[in-house]
Amino acid sequence: MNDGLAGVRVCGTGVQRALDDARPRTILVSDLHVPTGDSVVLADFMSLLARARDDAAQTRLLVLGDLFEGIVNERQLEVGRWRDLTASLRATADAGVSVTVLHGNRDFMLGKRFARTSGCRVVPGGLAFVLGGCRTLALHGDELCVNDVPYQRSKRWLRSRLVRGFCAILPLAAAAAVGRKARSTSTRTMGQGDQRRFAPVDEAVGAAFAAGFDLLVFGHVHTPGDGELAAGGRYCVLPAFDDTAVFLQHDPGVGLRFVSLAGSPPRYGPLDFAPRLAPS
Repeated sequence: MNDGLAGVRVCGTGVQRALDDARPRTILVSDLHVPTGDSVVLADFMSLLARARDDAAQTRLLVLGDLFEGIVNERQLEVGRWRDLTASLRATADAGVSVTVLHGNRDFMLGKRFARTSGCRVVPGGLAFVLGGCRTLALHGDELCVNDVPYQRSKRWLRSRLVRGFCAILPLAAAAAVGRKARSTSTRTMGQGDQRRFAPVDEAVGAAFAAGFDLLVFGHVHTPGDGELAAGGRYCVLPAFDDTAVFLQHDPGVGLRFVSLAGSPPRYGPLDFAPRLAPS
């Protein structure tokens, strides 16, 4: 589809074009943070994969980042339940479901090895696709938190070819230790300072619609929302799946709605996005 959305950049993030717009059924989920051991979230995600396989040829599944608790190199995919998760994704793809996984801030080291093993398409940035006739952009969402200047600077450095190359050769034990340290530092940082620093910024959200999209879907901030900007354009913010077992689903004639594995459909209202803060 030549809609002019391929190759655009939003808040510095490159956007790739979906290859599966012919699929009438779309499931979107974000922020699973699946650990290496047994967990409720892994069981819930297995249920979601089974749901996707129910009508495999008609379904695409989009994971909007942070599928894993923390990947430093792809050899970790052979550790614990991550091996089972990757195998389940492979079985889902082999059944006919189109599966796309976006990089999150915890698993941006996913690459060719994961794609080959799991059968998923791996997208390092955003994804442009058509959903119910709407030009839609899916992001992880961290690029919208532009007030968090230290994070945005470290993001560029951590995703450089040099750092990625170094991480790829780390022994498993060292990779696991680096991952634990990074998660601990992130948790401590999130609890400090002006919380507007970690929130999506209204100017950045608006940039997605200025790029030509009608609908924006993202996660990362773990605060669900469903609303429209005054200037036009709908946004849906996914909650963390490991906290809620909630995802988005779109079907023809039904539209896009939040769905819970627990049964009761949740309803979310609009969010107040943060203003752009002046540099300190």
